[in-house]
Amino acid sequence: MPITSADASFVSGTSKTILMTAQPMQRLHASARTQPSRNVGRIVDFLLLSLVKEKGTALWLEPIGHEGSQDAHRVTVERNSCEIMSTVLGEGLGDAALARLALLAGLDLLLPTVQNGRFSARLGDTDLDLLVAIRPTGRGLSGEVLVLNTLAQDIDAGSATLSHGGVYPEILEQGSTVGPYRIERTLGRGGMGMVYRVEHVHLGKCFAMKVLHTDVLAADPDAARRFVREARAAARVQHSGIVDVSDFGSFSDGRHYIVMELLDGQCLHDVIHTHGALEPLRALQLMRDVASALAAAHAAGIVHRDVSPSNIFINTVQGIETVKIVDFGAASLVDADLGEVADGPPGMVIGTPHYMAPEQVQSLPTDSRSDMYSFGAVLYELVSGRVPFDGDTAVEIVIKHIRETPPPLDTDSDQPVPAPLWQVIERLMAKKPEDRYPTTDAVIADLDRVMALLQRKGWRRWLAL
Repeated sequence: MPITSADASFVSGTSKTILMTAQPMQRLHASARTQPSRNVGRIVDFLLLSLVKEKGTALWLEPIGHEGSQDAHRVTVERNSCEIMSTVLGEGLGDAALARLALLAGLDLLLPTVQNGRFSARLGDTDLDLLVAIRPTGRGLSGEVLVLNTLAQDIDAGSATLSHGGVYPEILEQGSTVGPYRIERTLGRGGMGMVYRVEHVHLGKCFAMKVLHTDVLAADPDAARRFVREARAAARVQHSGIVDVSDFGSFSDGRHYIVMELLDGQCLHDVIHTHGALEPLRALQLMRDVASALAAAHAAGIVHRDVSPSNIFINTVQGIETVKIVDFGAASLVDADLGEVADGPPGMVIGTPHYMAPEQVQSLPTDSRSDMYSFGAVLYELVSGRVPFDGDTAVEIVIKHIRETPPPLDTDSDQPVPAPLWQVIERLMAKKPEDRYPTTDAVIADLDRVMALLQRKGWRRWLAL
């Protein structure tokens, strides 16, 4: 028997989180113990009804340690990456709900890998097209449900459908609108999606909009989940050195889009290829800002995992340069309640080969020290004008990351590279994570000492730190 709208009661306060009232959940827990097979379906109905009632775009079920229960899941409903409802399912009900969702999506829970499937459901007058992802973790089953058709048609961003009811083309046309955003022109094309310059028609302010490719979504249902993760990761960190994400939404065909601040400048990759190696002091000044932004990300439980010159942008505002870290598509999120949130099937390696830490290329666990290795590889390239390891294939490059040490550092710049700078890079790029800097703040302290040395005049610059 489906849950009625009267059963699905909610309370809301001044916070952004809306919690289920205890009474309907207590009824579900009690009835599940006496009629488990019948009420697992009711729980799933209840959760999907929550998506409909709150115009949600995603539902998350993550295993947690919960007082009085060894088998508990935190259930979260989100709308465009903002949490709007949260509760805890204990006594194994979360696993039961995930098993039911897996059955509906045609997934086999006996397989030890991440699985994705789709199914359609009708609740009242609402038709749902749902993408289900189930994955095993050390704590138990974890899963998510993404709404591929748009429920939130009356939220501020508007419904991402054309006025005549058609489907958006793969390449958005100049002058067309997505909710309140008018497409001005194409900024670039990447492996995951297109990036457009857009204007908010009510605010008169310009933004960048990244739209997931249709063929990527079709070939890899996990891509939609990673796209959501990118939006969540970037939005979680409040730091001037992290690109600001202001909006998120979906098209009726399942493609997601992210709206972020529009940057004016160029990435470090273009700077290096245009101007070659930078003077060590300028390189250190830029990378210190990068380290500060990474420290904020790490403090928020986020490991970027793709720190590279292409993802470090020098933004110029009224003649003043600032550094921005962009593209959190490979990021790993860690949450106090949820633990590490995986971003793909076991064995998947995401990143840029020239800058990946040895443990990352071997699909071993990564943490903030993995970002430190990549940071060191970028600093090496900025100062020398070349990557620390190169090869004809990606495999050849990553093998060097695992087995070889970086060649001695030299530069074409008029300013010699002091030994302390090389010592910093060597520690950053140590093969074993435990041999690297323990924290980003420790890196910043050493960068400051090397910059102080480089700013000395005459013979004093050669004094030991």
